[in-house]
Amino acid sequence: MRILVVDDDDSTRLVLGRLLRGEGWTVDACDDGVKGLELVHAAAYDVLLTDLVMPEMSGIELVVAARAIHPALRCLIMSGFSAPDVDPSGAEWLTKPLDFDALVALIKG
Repeated sequence: MRILVVDDDDSTRLVLGRLLRGEGWTVDACDDGVKGLELVHAAAYDVLLTDLVMPEMSGIELVVAARAIHPALRCLIMSGFSAPDVDPSGAEWLTKPLDFDALVALIKG
């Protein structure tokens, strides 16, 4: 499985990368949505795991743009906030702080 992690927090990217690689998955990571979208253009991912609030492009904007390229891409948005009532992205939402066991189970799901 190939996973793209997009988060502007260095420690979050590092921890998630280690965790997901420990499951045997291939993980690419970057620090903003614009770079993430470039990676989505360049490679086929199974899962996009993105933060909600980032400079340049929000997680919702990234998911909408990424799904325009790869409609079947599974997208997970991480946020300290609950999912909005209206979410144009159709992504699955994870509340921070993340439960890493639940995250792995969800991806395996």
